[in-house]
Amino acid sequence: MSFFALKIIALLSMLWDHVTYVWPLALTVEVLFFPDAAETIPALLVLQRATDYIGRIAAPIFLFSIANGYRHTRNFKKYALRLLVFACLAEYPYYLLFGFHGNIMFTLLLGLLTLRLMDWGNGKRDGLGYVLAAGMVITAEHFALAEGKGRYLLFILVFYLTEQWPVRKKALLWLFLMPLSRYRLAWMLFSEQLFTWRWLHMLCINAVGPLLGVAFTFFYNGKKGPTFPGDKYLWYVFYPAHLLALGLAQKALLGM
Repeated sequence: MSFFALKIIALLSMLWDHVTYVWPLALTVEVLFFPDAAETIPALLVLQRATDYIGRIAAPIFLFSIANGYRHTRNFKKYALRLLVFACLAEYPYYLLFGFHGNIMFTLLLGLLTLRLMDWGNGKRDGLGYVLAAGMVITAEHFALAEGKGRYLLFILVFYLTEQWPVRKKALLWLFLMPLSRYRLAWMLFSEQLFTWRWLHMLCINAVGPLLGVAFTFFYNGKKGPTFPGDKYLWYVFYPAHLLALGLAQKALLGM
């Protein structure tokens, strides 16, 4: 699977996740096709919960793309600047849609800088880079600097450091790491005894769902894939544009 194919899968996954955030699937289908229903049809809720996993594919692929992009970029400064510019452009649309700050492009930028810092540190002294990278992960997690916090920075590091590992070994690592990264959600579930289908579903889509995106990266064949004028900016432009469109649509629906 080419890098271009992975990006298209991630974009479609993200679009699905954000569109169904504005128009929940069960509610939308019910309004369009079952307007006279007295209550939400259980089958539609099951369908919605099943399709929630589609939206969890995107993030791991975007994190993988930073590890891959860092390894192959010819100009680190331009790469980082491009991420910074579009992260700033996406911040208002992100806030408009979700009501809080710290869009994922800032996370990707932090991840890129963490990789650079790690390589710089290891070049100065063996092991120093890993200490600096760990410091970045802890800082991002503690201060909640952007979407995914330190957890996403850790995932970028793992994608970068395990590139040459066999698929079986990488799969075992991710099967352990992904659920572990959601320890707070699991602790809340068990400590407060929130044993309901809603909470179990939330735990599954956040601790297990992203593994679907990780699995797609295992099929990457090292090739760039189809190219066309401006293909480099497809993701950069699409991200803030679709957030703005959905944010405005949401405000219109709410009459704000």
